[in-house]
Amino acid sequence: MALYIDSAYLDDIIEAARTVPVSGVTTNPTIMLAAVERGQRLTPLSLLNELLSRVGGTIFIQPGAADEQEMLREALDYVQEAPERVIPKIPMTHIGLRVARQLKIAGKRVAFTAVTTVPQAYAAAMSQADFIIPYYNRMERAGVDASLRISQMAELLHNHQLPTRLLAASVKSPQDVANALLAGVHDLTIAPPLLLEMASDPQSEQAVERFVQDWQKMKIL
Repeated sequence: MALYIDSAYLDDIIEAARTVPVSGVTTNPTIMLAAVERGQRLTPLSLLNELLSRVGGTIFIQPGAADEQEMLREALDYVQEAPERVIPKIPMTHIGLRVARQLKIAGKRVAFTAVTTVPQAYAAAMSQADFIIPYYNRMERAGVDASLRISQMAELLHNHQLPTRLLAASVKSPQDVANALLAGVHDLTIAPPLLLEMASDPQSEQAVERFVQDWQKMKIL
């Protein structure tokens, strides 16, 4: 199991990584735009290099181009910055499938993103994808039972002994986290605020406060 930070805003990423043990970072054009809107002025390639120098682990980064050759070029540009640490996130479309096949022929790792159906997961696995990324909350908002859909994807990979990993994104609450894990995902990527929230609970805080009070009492005995 692995846990990733889903963000492009460096300050948030670094703070979350100081507290929660993570295996890297995932990002995409929408997340990058959100970081720009908060005042972070980094090109995608500059962001990637900042992440590589300041955060350990794997960096998943998504090309923004819709054209096949441009998407492939962007993906290769990202990977060449650190081939052992960078995995391009490729959209699950006809063009994305073609780009992913070319990346695999070149010996690169690939993650398919925005995978929403079992047939898509099967196509991704048959394309030798290293990761499949379903969007938990986005499926729920579309009226899909995300837990059931992810459990079906997990069953597919397990039954056929496929090495592709399920990395759930778009988890918006601790309950989403629990549901995705129980549905069978291997890994999760989570925005910094939720990463910190999921490590706490009011009952835990109450227990710790009691420990502190009792410790203080022991010191005066």
